[in-house]
Amino acid sequence: PFTVLILTATVHPDLEQAATQRVAELIAPFRERLPIIQFAAADLAMLHKRLRESGQDDLVPLFSLHSYPGVRNCQLIVPHILGAEIVVALDDDEVVGPDYLAKATEFIGQEYEGKRVLGVAGFYLDEEGNLFLPEQPPTGNIFLDKSAIMNEATRRLLDRPGRLVETPIAFGGNMVFHRDLFTQVPFDPGITRGEDIDYVINARLAGFDFWLDKELTITHLPPEAYGALPYTKLYQDVLRFIYEREKLRLAAERDDVRPLPVEALDPYPGRFLRDDVVEQALGALRSKATPQAVALYGPPEAAIEAAKRRAARIAPRYFAFARQWPRLMAALAGDRALRDRLRRKLETLIP
Repeated sequence: PFTVLILTATVHPDLEQAATQRVAELIAPFRERLPIIQFAAADLAMLHKRLRESGQDDLVPLFSLHSYPGVRNCQLIVPHILGAEIVVALDDDEVVGPDYLAKATEFIGQEYEGKRVLGVAGFYLDEEGNLFLPEQPPTGNIFLDKSAIMNEATRRLLDRPGRLVETPIAFGGNMVFHRDLFTQVPFDPGITRGEDIDYVINARLAGFDFWLDKELTITHLPPEAYGALPYTKLYQDVLRFIYEREKLRLAAERDDVRPLPVEALDPYPGRFLRDDVVEQALGALRSKATPQAVALYGPPEAAIEAAKRRAARIAPRYFAFARQWPRLMAALAGDRALRDRLRRKLETLIP
């Protein structure tokens, strides 16, 4: 038995009511066969209200429908409040096979090679069934050669014996979480993208291993990107990896997390977390800078400095969130008002 949770995230508050209504219409035909619940802006407001009423205002940023990690944390908390043991996470641009759910839950919670499996990831396939990303001729710059480095990480995982292998990477639209993991480890609201791999890092810092099931595949059908500047996506990667490096630097100074050397994350994301990441990022941004991009994000040098300042300011907050997360999950599990609201939504089409 399982429940389908639909998270409705909009790009602007003015769209929230219309989007909620439209999604309710889309899922209506399926409610005769499946228990489906929609979690939208009004439900998030209720969650934030309960947090503030319980004196946990500082934890409100953990939950959002306007950021990748915020949505992912909603993806964990709603099933938790409803009493779920396992969360199977999918994105809205993916197709799964008829045996997907059976495979997704085959190992989770079980013992494997003497360890308990609490987090599982799977691969993405493109529309033609390809596992590897298209590669450009090598440039010597890690940001520009990112696809090749990611493909190398995939090859290393495939070369290791067995169907299930420990992994430093995950793909957010193909992840499985056991209650004993997701009640202990949150997504980090400070990460801008790549929240899936960041979660694997968070889990490992907390003492949990993450696994990759080589047979757990989905077909990824992303929409076309319209008008996105190459500089824009590159800058998001720069923000992400400079932030991640700072978080790992701070983690190495703490005695309340499990040591995690960068080498354990090689080749991806480890290659992007070394001391030369700033130099590599600067070279990549310079190669993609255009007058339009510079007008939006500033020149490469300024963009790098802004990323460093942001990381120094925000990265320390994660460890406070991480300490509070287990207590928060325990408290919300007993929140009758939230639980009753969500259960009522399972019984009615439109909230």
